[in-house]
Amino acid sequence: MRYIDIHCHLDSLDYDSDREEVLARMGEREIGAITIGADLESSKKAVDIAEQNENVWACIGVHPNHLIEKPDNIQKSQGEPLGVFFQGFPLEFSSLNIREVETNSPGELFDKEKFSKLVKNPKVVGIGECGLDYFRIKNESEKEKQKKLFQDQIEFAIKHNKLLMLHIRNAYDDSLDILGSYKKTYGEKLKGNVHFFAGDVSVAKKFLDIGFSMSFTGVITFTHDYDEVIKFIPQDSIMTETDAPWVAPIPFRGKRNEPSYVIEVIKKLAEIRGENVEVLNNQILENAKRVFGI
Repeated sequence: MRYIDIHCHLDSLDYDSDREEVLARMGEREIGAITIGADLESSKKAVDIAEQNENVWACIGVHPNHLIEKPDNIQKSQGEPLGVFFQGFPLEFSSLNIREVETNSPGELFDKEKFSKLVKNPKVVGIGECGLDYFRIKNESEKEKQKKLFQDQIEFAIKHNKLLMLHIRNAYDDSLDILGSYKKTYGEKLKGNVHFFAGDVSVAKKFLDIGFSMSFTGVITFTHDYDEVIKFIPQDSIMTETDAPWVAPIPFRGKRNEPSYVIEVIKKLAEIRGENVEVLNNQILENAKRVFGI
């Protein structure tokens, strides 16, 4: 394994016609990946894919948007591009070829009994993606439901000694408050990575203070919005991801993304930081091995 994509969705319907070819390209380029569940069904699929592929691992969990019923005009997958999904991040995503995260069970809560069976699989390395997403939240009661779902998964991760794969949008303050309280109680047993990090230096510092890493996607290849925070984060706390099949990096922008394109993310990270690509990539590999235990 020469490269690592720590957050992708290989179970996505977008890969149904050529998933084996996508995995073959990963093998040719020696790319490892962590495929992420967003609900129970996709978590099961993530584990199945991980079991069948040596350098693929899985995270299992329930995405916060599962508590939100989708409007009729939101496509589950393979629909029209949905720039609206990424509103609330600091750059304009309306021109991106991205779609809503696939979900199968709106309103799903975290079923500890069913996830307890999945977490026993040795290819499961984390819990998530989980967290808080306030973009479509209409009232405080909906926020409280998300917080409860998040807390259930934090406690589950601590119990099973797994890392949290966080999805946070428009909710950094509340997320940090919740994580901070668990950190005081459980110390180093609480561990995690902030997927698709979109915060500034002050937010990054708070996550570093509780021992969390942060990962970046191909978005950094076509915006300078994250340059400052990318330069700020220490080498041992930075990760690379694609969030495939969404947000493909330049030179693949506008196309379906895949884990093989993580190489472009690594190259851009090194360029922004003014570091040697090989040295940075080796550190990122070590980070992933240390944090995820792979």
